[in-house]
Amino acid sequence: MKFKNIKKKAKIVRSPSNSRSITDKSTHLFFSFPKISHTALIKIYRGTLKTFLVCIFIVAAVIVYIDLQKNIQAKQNIDSQRNALGKDLNFWENFIAEHQDYRDAYIQASILEYQLGDTSKARTYIEKSLALDPNSSEALKVEQLLK
Repeated sequence: MKFKNIKKKAKIVRSPSNSRSITDKSTHLFFSFPKISHTALIKIYRGTLKTFLVCIFIVAAVIVYIDLQKNIQAKQNIDSQRNALGKDLNFWENFIAEHQDYRDAYIQASILEYQLGDTSKARTYIEKSLALDPNSSEALKVEQLLK
């Protein structure tokens, strides 16, 4: 027997056919935007922009109002502190008028004047205190503070 050159047929493997056609109805989403003309769209944008700007203005006004309230409260606190310092200073000035040789009264008056921001009067009071007692450690500390 002779061997013939026989070609074997290759088996063709085919994938299953799952193709289907897509209809127009299946491509639409369940929700679609309606078609709007350009002029109507511009009107909608303008209205939205106006609303947005009004909201920003209201938020800015509220922020400014809150900041103003905080500043007013801070001013009231400072004014009340100044009034308390003024009353204390008035007490020590009256005490000095009655007892001119009491060095601690001059020191206290000097400290209060410094806290109120009047450094020239504070220096005057501390100089009078040092004139009464040049070795006073408290008066020397306040003098260093004033320099």
